[in-house]
Amino acid sequence: MLAGLAESYKPGKSMDGNKKIISTAAAFGLLRKGLIENLGTKRAKGFLLRYGWNLGISDAEEAMKTSSSINELLNQASILHLSTGHFRDIQSERIIEMSDSETIKSILGKGKWIDSFEAMEHIKHHGQSEAPVCHTLTGYASGYMSTVCKKSVIVKEISCIAMGDAECCFEARLQEDWGLEIQEELKFYHESNIIDELEYTYEQLLEQRNFIETVSKFHKKLTESVSNGSNLQDIADSTFKLLRIPISIEDLSFQKIVYSGLKEEQYSSLNNNLKENLIRKNRNNHNLLPLFNETTRIVTGNQERLITPIIVQKKVIGYCTFLYINESGKSAETDIMFIERVANAASLYLLNEKTSFEALEKMKGYFLEQILKGQYSSKEEIVKRGRHMGFDLENPFYIAAMDYKEKGKTTQNCFDHYDQILETIAKYLDIQGYKALIGQYEGQIIMLIPETANIIAIMEKILKHIETTYSTYQYKVGISDKSEDIESILDYFEESLIALRMSTDKKINGFKDLGIVGVLINSKNVSGIKKIAKQELGPLYKLNDAKQKELLKTLYVFLSNGGKLQQTMDDLSLSMSGLMYRINKIETLINRDLRDSTQSYQLLLILDSLMALGELKI
Repeated sequence: MLAGLAESYKPGKSMDGNKKIISTAAAFGLLRKGLIENLGTKRAKGFLLRYGWNLGISDAEEAMKTSSSINELLNQASILHLSTGHFRDIQSERIIEMSDSETIKSILGKGKWIDSFEAMEHIKHHGQSEAPVCHTLTGYASGYMSTVCKKSVIVKEISCIAMGDAECCFEARLQEDWGLEIQEELKFYHESNIIDELEYTYEQLLEQRNFIETVSKFHKKLTESVSNGSNLQDIADSTFKLLRIPISIEDLSFQKIVYSGLKEEQYSSLNNNLKENLIRKNRNNHNLLPLFNETTRIVTGNQERLITPIIVQKKVIGYCTFLYINESGKSAETDIMFIERVANAASLYLLNEKTSFEALEKMKGYFLEQILKGQYSSKEEIVKRGRHMGFDLENPFYIAAMDYKEKGKTTQNCFDHYDQILETIAKYLDIQGYKALIGQYEGQIIMLIPETANIIAIMEKILKHIETTYSTYQYKVGISDKSEDIESILDYFEESLIALRMSTDKKINGFKDLGIVGVLINSKNVSGIKKIAKQELGPLYKLNDAKQKELLKTLYVFLSNGGKLQQTMDDLSLSMSGLMYRINKIETLINRDLRDSTQSYQLLLILDSLMALGELKI
């Protein structure tokens, strides 16, 4: 019987008008290459699958004229397919479960095509593929088996030499047994009209063009808004009006700057929920909020957010956020283009504000420096210039001097961060509504702050803010007494420096808290103080000697603690024997009894005076 089939299917023999055409693998490879290059990979795949499918149906219908046994017909499939020349050989096996003699319940076939011409031709013309390429073979097997079984049987190639695999292997199952795994593959078996595809493509292009035009108009309106002097609230309101999507603009800590499209209570609730969620997810980083460097979608229990960074001078300084609150309100891919343009508009606005703010603050700092250097000829000139800059320098004021250093280091003032710290302080004071002149002078950050009810409280707030912003540094501040006359600014500047030098234990020290030491130093009797210090301290007055400095530090801590040994031991991390050795040595060197309260008070006053003068650092 097989011999008869072979005779019946000799190449070129007519079968009821269904003539077979002979073609070489190379010629078919060129045809295949042209299809892929002109139709694209996906459309070419569909064409070749359907071409193979029709070949398989044709051979199955011819075979069914001589046999009705499903098993016999499936056994003939390999011989008939081999006769097409699509491969050199085939190895396969299958398991069939029948409901009855004519109805298939399930089928599972596995096999491999040896030396698939389609894979070889693909490698020759296109190189290695990312997906299986034996589409004609797969279509043939699917068409033949579906016709014979009278049920949709889908053959799927699972490995292919064109992908770099060792063999071209396939599996065959009933369509329903593949489940969702075969859904995408089935689309290729349905021929689509190219006119319909062109119409669909045109509609997509038209929709995309309209969308691009909408985005372009949106971007133009935002840019014009910034150019016309609109602020961030205007930008947020315009965005909500155009898109009807609630929007917020926040700093890096997700603290509100502006928002639109939400009520205050609703915004606060959503924002607290977001921060709690972010901190909980970021616990490995000391409960800090994460930094978002690109557009990110975040979903919490009661909201979805599309967050994009606001970047000014290559630094992320805040975020623009679209908020989706209702269950139906889900963010779309297209929204990314809108929010990124809002972020760009916010960046332009903030860059302009930053540039203007920096220019103004530099002018203020330069003005303060000129006053301290005495570069104005009269008080009237200073007051007049101050009024032009928004300051009434005829009113009382304070001078504050600030030092900072990196934690764990002894070197003061990392100059690279002066500008950032100055800008941070200036912005904070501006937001809080305090007017101040801020600048650098003689290695310190200097602030001229108009009279206020509680200058210490203001400085505490400033310190807390910059300590949060630049947490790797530690800061200390000295504050002068209240000045009534701008012409006496140098005296009060000196007071702030004295208070700064004396702030050993406290972060903030006021000159008025120094008592007699402040009065003594302010008398300008510097030479007299040094003379008394040399006389009273004797050999310990060698201030550049490291060993003498250790003894002076021990003396200062011991006297500051009122002669309490235990407290001094703890502060200096010394043993009792080590502390007693130093105290005895100090008493011997200076010929003084440190337990005598009169002598102790005088020595402590001398040491405080030397520290206030900057002669001694403890």
